[in-house]
Amino acid sequence: MAAFCSAEPDCPLGADPKRATEVFQKLAQPLIDKPIPAGKGRELTWVKAVGGVTSGLYSKVMWPTIIAGIAGLRDGRGDTLLALRDIIHERTADGTYSNSVEATLAINCLDEERHSPDEETAMKRAFVEAAPYTDTGRPVTDVRDGCEQWPVQPTLGYPYATDIEGLPDTLTVSTTGDGVTPHEGGISLAKTLGGSLLTVEGSQHGAVLARNSCINDAVANYLIRLKTPGDKARCQL
Repeated sequence: MAAFCSAEPDCPLGADPKRATEVFQKLAQPLIDKPIPAGKGRELTWVKAVGGVTSGLYSKVMWPTIIAGIAGLRDGRGDTLLALRDIIHERTADGTYSNSVEATLAINCLDEERHSPDEETAMKRAFVEAAPYTDTGRPVTDVRDGCEQWPVQPTLGYPYATDIEGLPDTLTVSTTGDGVTPHEGGISLAKTLGGSLLTVEGSQHGAVLARNSCINDAVANYLIRLKTPGDKARCQL
């Protein structure tokens, strides 16, 4: 996205994509101590700004909107980034939200084994290293598991989905540039399930509903005829 932005006039991330993270941090980190107005009595905080960028990164068609939001941040306006953040949190026009965040927490707390503060802190540090635009510029210490006080213990063990017997050939569709579910995970899942992998060259989250004939044909053949395209199958978005 930074490279895409750098080719545009007045890119708020600058002309050098390699410095884009640094530029974004200089714009966004001050929000930690001083949020900015975001319209209709709302404010853009650091957490919401990062959430807005992350929400837009689900699909490259949203890149221009992210860039406009960062330009707004530069100019002291937070409405566009906050609107992007509202999408992922399913905020409606009347200011209410769906229960998707709460449902996700409940599901994760039932599925995932608990982490100690040391394990959770190490994971957070690894997260920031992988996605440095989320770096607050402050030390990452004493991070706690969000499920630490959940009253019900998880029901799945780790590693997940191993030693499965009698499973028919399955199709995993994985996108190379998916920033939400990385391609390495798709490769691992296909191997774990002993099934087939369709690799999609692209930069978005998910590909099955992308209106792409190559992908649609492979998925339709699997769902209707139980035929998989083979491990070396590739499509281009």
